[in-house]
Amino acid sequence: MDKVHTSVLLSEAIDALQIEKNKYYVDCTLGDGGYTVEIVRRGGQIFGLDQDTESIKRAKERLGALGLSSKVVIKQGNFAELDNLIDQPVAGFVYDLGVSSNQLEDGERGFSFSRDAPLDMRMDMNLSVRAADLINGLNKGELEKLFATYGEFVNKKALKAIIESRKLKAIETTTELAGIVERAVGRGKDKIHPATLIFQALRIAVNDELNSLRTSLPKAVELLEDGGRIVVVSFHSLEDRIAKESFKEFEKEGKGVVITEKPITPEVAEIMKNPRSRSAKMRIFEKNEKFKKSDR
Repeated sequence: MDKVHTSVLLSEAIDALQIEKNKYYVDCTLGDGGYTVEIVRRGGQIFGLDQDTESIKRAKERLGALGLSSKVVIKQGNFAELDNLIDQPVAGFVYDLGVSSNQLEDGERGFSFSRDAPLDMRMDMNLSVRAADLINGLNKGELEKLFATYGEFVNKKALKAIIESRKLKAIETTTELAGIVERAVGRGKDKIHPATLIFQALRIAVNDELNSLRTSLPKAVELLEDGGRIVVVSFHSLEDRIAKESFKEFEKEGKGVVITEKPITPEVAEIMKNPRSRSAKMRIFEKNEKFKKSDR
């Protein structure tokens, strides 16, 4: 197997789940199986979900090599469909909302501008809309709204350059788009590429990531056993805000308690070892029947 994706906040996330032997947990973003492997090693059993067929293939290969396959039930699907994918109460859910290293480095998926690839960005290759369809098909106002909503920033120079460039030729690859943005905006002294937020916005839109999380979390609460926990590791403010607000709403509804008033973030040592972890934030919610109001 090729290089395995490094799961962020691994120990912290699994500690937060408080694994109990032989109980079932759901890894909502299976990926290469980083969280799943650790949960099984601590005695838990797993439903592993992923919408990416390549990730599922890699996870099966890794789990088989480690002799852990018998403890894991893998299902392909979007975690927004938890109620269709999981048919029994479980002791915990963990979400790792980042794009894996392997997806970023895949030369055909188009998640990163560091590799020349088609502007695709689909997690599930059965989805019909690619990033290229959005960047070439949306009008100026629609693109501006997409960048503002999912990138939380709009660079007018970059937007204008995209509109002008696609009049001459459709923008089809990652390096084309990144080059157009960089030439329009420049790099300056900032280490972050000027196209970073544009790529983020396109990926979120293509995969409907925010709505998927917003839909999934209430379903997870209903499937949780009493005392079970939901752990969400996010990598940008939009996802973190959904987790934060959802957990507060669950607490207000008497479904349990928010464990993390402030998010847990990686230690300096982890960031030094894995720079992609620097933006990670982890939030935890615990379902607890005693928090239900007496009139419910």
